[in-house]
Amino acid sequence: MIKNINRYIVIGLCIVLLASCNSNRLKIDVSNITIPPVKVERLEKDMFSMPVDSIYQYSPRLEKKYGKFYARFVIDIVFGGGGVMDSSYAASLRRFITDNDLRHVYDTCERIYPDMKFLESGLTDAFKHFKYYFPDRQLPKVITAISGFNNELAYFDSTLEISLDWYMGTKSPFYIMLRWPDYKVMHLSKDYMLSDAIYGWLQSIFKPNENKNDMLSAIIHEGKIRYLQDALLPEVDDTIKMWYTKKQMEYCKQFEFNVWAKIIEKNLLYSTDPTNITKYTEDGPFIAEISHECPSRIGNWYGWQIVRNYMAKNSKVTLAQLMDETDADKILRKSGYKPKK
Repeated sequence: MIKNINRYIVIGLCIVLLASCNSNRLKIDVSNITIPPVKVERLEKDMFSMPVDSIYQYSPRLEKKYGKFYARFVIDIVFGGGGVMDSSYAASLRRFITDNDLRHVYDTCERIYPDMKFLESGLTDAFKHFKYYFPDRQLPKVITAISGFNNELAYFDSTLEISLDWYMGTKSPFYIMLRWPDYKVMHLSKDYMLSDAIYGWLQSIFKPNENKNDMLSAIIHEGKIRYLQDALLPEVDDTIKMWYTKKQMEYCKQFEFNVWAKIIEKNLLYSTDPTNITKYTEDGPFIAEISHECPSRIGNWYGWQIVRNYMAKNSKVTLAQLMDETDADKILRKSGYKPKK
């Protein structure tokens, strides 16, 4: 009997130790965080249902409903010049909402997204997490629109806009017509919308503040944004966040040491050459100088792992302190990041 009791005690202690080892500081209870439920406004519905012969009369309603964002959307995204007071405004908007292809895009998006309940639910939960970490910061108003494939996401005047024409599915004939490459199209579907929206918003409100302009600073800033994305979307898979296939993510993990060693060997970490930085941080089919299997943006992935290590080893650092930190070298040093062979 005593032996059995001792065995149960050992088993119990093992379970406790395993639980503590697997604990994730970002998996928090936000049930007590109170925010208004997110309601996504549909600008594309309002624009494409606008009477084409009464645009000037109808526009003030949209300006009132969407605030300063509406004028910015019209000027910068839809028309690329001129605003609601411009003499060509009515004619330009009329052409936009009566264009046969764009009308087809609108009708397609209406079928794919009859409502935005999935997004509203996901954003409400993400914004609760954000309020937990940043209680004094403002949450955005969220709207959808059709940009004519000009802009995936936009943020202005505390308004986050998501262009539905960028989330029509990887097999959309419109993307084939546009001749967009596979690496660009692979994430243009509903599954990525929530993660992209959060990522784009975080990029907009947390601008680079690092005290250098080298590659390390660039990837550490990206790592900070990605870690905050982890905090707001703790249940979303890393492949969704990074726009990687499972095979690409496996490559990053399998060759983590090898690629990192090449970056160090080539003295790229402290390079300020924009060409070098872009090569490892911008989107593309692959990084040719490493391998045709090496996914683009792998520098950003390294920044993410460094920041994750840093936060794991420095448990007293808050997310607000992380985002305020300007010393990328300090984060790398205190992360103890060293990929294993």
